[in-house]
Amino acid sequence: MPIIRTIRPNDNTLVGIWKITESIDDLSSQVVLSSKSKELLKNRKSRVHKLQFLSIRAILLEFGYSDQDLSYINNSPILNNGKTISISHSNLFSCVIISDFKVGIDVQEFNNKINTIAKKFIGYETLYVKDNDTQIMSIIWNIKESIYKIAEIIGLDYKNHSLVIPFNINDDFTYSWLIYKKRKERYISYFFTIENYSFAYLIHIDNE
Repeated sequence: MPIIRTIRPNDNTLVGIWKITESIDDLSSQVVLSSKSKELLKNRKSRVHKLQFLSIRAILLEFGYSDQDLSYINNSPILNNGKTISISHSNLFSCVIISDFKVGIDVQEFNNKINTIAKKFIGYETLYVKDNDTQIMSIIWNIKESIYKIAEIIGLDYKNHSLVIPFNINDDFTYSWLIYKKRKERYISYFFTIENYSFAYLIHIDNE
């Protein structure tokens, strides 16, 4: 199916969510791939990974971009018009955010296993997160993963270098911070759920 949700949080930012229901052949027929992308697609062994790859290009097409407009530097996506882009996928959901600001996006399927790794990324948030609150922990993970994508800092410690201001599951946004050495950045952090998946996308607001 096409994009199931398009979000415009401001005049300079666009978010697209795609639920993959198509076959590889169906998605392949919708997009035109460069020779390099064709090779990348061929090298993906998993059917799901191939679908994710193609669905990202399908979202870009819906937003007026082609596969040729997308490239990577150090595994980070970039657009040739200078806008910032962030990409994420989990199973059969894919999402993209494009903006004039620094942005990040993440999607994850709810999984109780997150409770066993919480101590690796939950720091300040222990002040308000209850044990085994899978939804809240998943959203915190989404937000911190998005911070990591924005920061592009190798070895960033999710627990000590990022924090998420308290929120309720019925809210639709909170604030978060990157605090790394002399670098301090604040982000407005939107979140929501679709089916059994949590999503978050971040937009850089200011520095301290």
